[in-house]
Amino acid sequence: MVIDIDKSKLQKKNKPRKKWKIFLLTLLIFVAVIIFLYIKSGYLSVTYDLFKITGNKIQRTKVEQTIHYKYDNSNKFINILLLGSDTDQKFNPNSILTQTIMIVSVNPYQKKIYMISIPRDFWIKIPGYTQNGGYSKFDTASEIGGIALTRQLVEQYFGIKIDYYAWIGLKGFIKLIDTFGGVNVVPTHPVLDWSYPNDLTGNPNLLYSSINLYISGAPQYMTGSRALEYVRSRHGDLMGDFGRSKRQQQVLRILKDKLDNPSTISEIPSLFNNLSSIVRTDMTIPEVLSLAKIALALKNTKIQSIILSPPDYSSIGNAGYPIQSVVFPNWQKINSLFLKLYGN
Repeated sequence: MVIDIDKSKLQKKNKPRKKWKIFLLTLLIFVAVIIFLYIKSGYLSVTYDLFKITGNKIQRTKVEQTIHYKYDNSNKFINILLLGSDTDQKFNPNSILTQTIMIVSVNPYQKKIYMISIPRDFWIKIPGYTQNGGYSKFDTASEIGGIALTRQLVEQYFGIKIDYYAWIGLKGFIKLIDTFGGVNVVPTHPVLDWSYPNDLTGNPNLLYSSINLYISGAPQYMTGSRALEYVRSRHGDLMGDFGRSKRQQQVLRILKDKLDNPSTISEIPSLFNNLSSIVRTDMTIPEVLSLAKIALALKNTKIQSIILSPPDYSSIGNAGYPIQSVVFPNWQKINSLFLKLYGN
C-alpha cells in the first residue's frame, strides 16, 4: 500500500488547532469480553451491529511488510493499537485525527498486561512530510496516512509488531459509561478547566466555544458525560496531557472492574446498539472471541500502566515553524524500557 499524501492537510497542520481532538477512552479487551459474553449469553449468535464493529482490515504499507522487529514476540504478546478519533461523524481509516495513541499488550503465558500511552505530541520524523525537515508531531501520521501509517511508525519506532487496532469516538465513551450505570471515581485531584470544549451540544456554531468546568476532588458518582469531562480536561492540570492520560487509564481500570458485575449480561444488547457506529477493529469475530477468553482468564491480572512522559522517557520543548510546544522522546530510555518489557 502506498501512502497517498494529501498536501492540503500538510499545510493545515501548521495552523493553530481550534478544535479539541477526541481521544481513545475505552479498552479493546473490555469490548472483546463484552462480545464474548454477548454471544455466550445466547441473545444472538451474530448480529449486524457486531459485523460493523469487527473485521475492518487495514492493508499494511509496503514498508510495514518489510520491518524487522527488534522484539520478535509473536508467540508471547498480542499487541493492540488503540486510537481515539477527532470526530464521530465518520470512520475514515485513511485519514483520522487522533488524540490518544495507546499500545495494549497481552501476554497470556506470563499473565502480563501492559497499557502504554504514547504522547500525540512526540516529535518524530514522518515519511512524506516535507516541512520542518520531515519532523512533526506523532498525530500528523494519522492525518496524512491514517491507521496504516500510524501503525507503521509505532512498529518502526518501538520495535514491536502491532497485531490489531481498535478505534473509538467520543460519544462511544459516554454511551459505554451510561450503559453500565455510570462509574464511581476517586479523582486524582480537583479539576478546574477554564477552557473546556463545548462541542457536544449539536449546535455547529458552538464547535469552537468553551465553558468553565469544575470537578471536586471528593469521591463521586459520574455519568458518562461527567466521566468524559473528567478524563478529557487538561487546562489547569499541572501535568497537561500526561495528567489527562493518568485519568484516562484510571477510568479504564474502573471499566475493567465492571466485568465482574453479573448485571453486565443484561446490558449487552443496549451496549451494542449504542457502539455499533462508533467502534471499529480489524479483529474478526473469532479473533475477538479468542482474545475475550484470554481476557477473562486474566481478569484478575493487574494492568501495568506506563505513560512515556517527562522526565523519565521524554522532555518538553519547542520546535518547528511556526514554533510549537512538542515532546522530545528519550529513545535511549524508551528502548531500555521496551527491552525490559518485551525482550526475550
